[in-house]
Order: sequence, then structure tokens, then C-alpha cells
Amino acid sequence: MPHNLGTAQIRSHCWVGVDVHIVRQTVLPGRAWHQLVSDRPMLSAVVDQVGGLCEARPTIDAGVDRAATNRQRRVGHVSLIPQGLPVWGYSEDIAEFDEVRLMLDVERVSEVMNGEFPVERLSEPQLMFFDESLQTLARLIARSDAEMPGFELFGDSLVTAIIARLADLNAARQRSDRRLGLTERQMAQVTEFLRTNLTEPVRLAELAALAGLSASQFGRAFKISTGTTPHKWHLDARIDYAKTLLADRRNSLVGVALDAGFCEQSQFSRTFKAATGFSPGEWRRIKLN
Repeated sequence: MPHNLGTAQIRSHCWVGVDVHIVRQTVLPGRAWHQLVSDRPMLSAVVDQVGGLCEARPTIDAGVDRAATNRQRRVGHVSLIPQGLPVWGYSEDIAEFDEVRLMLDVERVSEVMNGEFPVERLSEPQLMFFDESLQTLARLIARSDAEMPGFELFGDSLVTAIIARLADLNAARQRSDRRLGLTERQMAQVTEFLRTNLTEPVRLAELAALAGLSASQFGRAFKISTGTTPHKWHLDARIDYAKTLLADRRNSLVGVALDAGFCEQSQFSRTFKAATGFSPGEWRRIKLN
């Protein structure tokens, strides 16, 4: 339930097929909060605030980054909130604020950008960041007047510009992520080691040493490069190897389990079914019939 909020004035529009809500919220003295959650990804931009601090938090009691707080107190902030993820709007000693919310339907956003929007980024929370272009565009929306000439075209243009800017920011983040991943040489060394040791337990420290990184650095870089963890990559490779063995009817299920590095057939069967949706025997019958 919301706590310590006053009245809210909400104006809603649909521009370029995107629902936009313009909120002017008054707040009572002291601490206040409310939950933001939606059945679609949401871009929330706080553009004008009077008084203390206003934040987007993963939990009500999340710690405060004072340096960021001092900056956003002056300029506002933007948050990208994934579908279904609850985020808390939190404030202390603030009188009122203006907020612009864009409900980012994935298909519509992709259409607006002719398929060039990195829609996978809409499932990743990005809380409390500042971008001057987004702030300016959101502020123009907040201060717009439905009676102004060309209002609908004005709104269409601003929302299109916001989506384009968000696409640029996330494409740049993707490029940065790729630079932080493993080099081709590191990746080749690590994956060759994993394939050579399919049936053996492999420690993260061993893989990190091959890449010349600390364990924590290696874990992050491997995830960026492959989209999965070293453990999951190794397990998937073992399952793929088991499939090649299952394709030969002469190999017993027990033998396949042991050759693929599983200590017993029951463990192999559970893991194989979790990965493929079929038991090893079912998979073999489907594959060979």
C-alpha cells in the first residue's frame, strides 16, 4: 500500500501506440513510498521535484548512494523497470514531483525502431540513471498542454525520440559489455579445457587461471561472452556428449551416464530430462525411430 502520499493528478495519452502517463504527485511530510509494477516494461522519468530526495529502489530499505542522491535532487532520474518486477518509489521530505511513465510494449517499441531496438534489455532493471536527452524529452512531455496546436504530433515525436534514445543507450551498453568479455584467445583456451575435461569436475579457479583473471573477473567475463555460467556451459557440453553416445544403440544407458561424467544413472536421467524435456531412453527412441 502507498504510504504518506497526497493527491495525484494523472494525464494519460497514447502516442505512436505507446501508453504514456503524466503524473503530478504531492507528498506529505516525512518518508513516503509506493510500489511501481506493471504487466509491461516501464520507463519512469522523474523530471521535477520540490524538496528532499526522490528515488527508485529495489526495496524500501535499500541503501542510499548519497553522491547520486545529491545529483538527482537537482536534475531528476530515469529508471527502466522490467515487466512484473516490483520497484519502490521512495522519498523523504519532498513536497511534490512530476513523473512521466512510458509503458513499453515490446512489439510496438520494436516496430517504432524498425526492429533495431535491443528488446532483450527491457528485461534488465536499470534504476536511477541520468541522461540529459531523456530528461529533456520527458520534461517537455510533462509540461505539454493538450490545447496546444499539433499536440498529438508533438507527443508522437517526443515518444519516438525517447524510444530512439533508449535504443542508443542500450546498444552502447551492449557494445561495452562485449568489450568486457573474454578475448577470442581466452575463450578458445577455456572451452578447449572444458571439452577435454567433460567427465571431470572443473573448478572456477582453474578456468580463471587459464584466462589470467581472478575468479570473480572470469565469472563476469564468461557470462558476458556466452550468456551463461561456466558450470552451466560445462553441463550443457556433457549433455551434448551424452546425446552422441545415445545415438549408438550399442551403448547402454548406464554406460552413457558414466562416460558423460555422471556418478549414477538416476542422476544422469534427472539432469538429462531437465535439460531436454525427455529421459535418455525417450530421447533415444525419438532420435532413432
